[in-house]
Amino acid sequence: MARKKIDEKIRKKVIEAHASGQPMRKIAKEYGVGLSTVHRIVKEKGPQKVRKKITKGTSKAERLRRIGELERKIAELEAKILDLEAKKGSWGR
Repeated sequence: MARKKIDEKIRKKVIEAHASGQPMRKIAKEYGVGLSTVHRIVKEKGPQKVRKKITKGTSKAERLRRIGELERKIAELEAKILDLEAKKGSWGR
């Protein structure tokens, strides 16, 4: 079975989106192509240098602040889980 020809504009946009760090599933959905098509386009282009949101220039203080935020979120989620488990246990009685 022959593949549908993908427009060069779409190919270029897929490659740019991947290089900027977007997930392949999101790229496929956004441009109306299959996930395997996105994989193939990226593979054909070769390895790309992905731009990360946190660069080497990020200060230690900024990283520590972000770590603190994530640790607080984790603690909140753990508390919610324990609360839900306690409620679930009381429902079964």
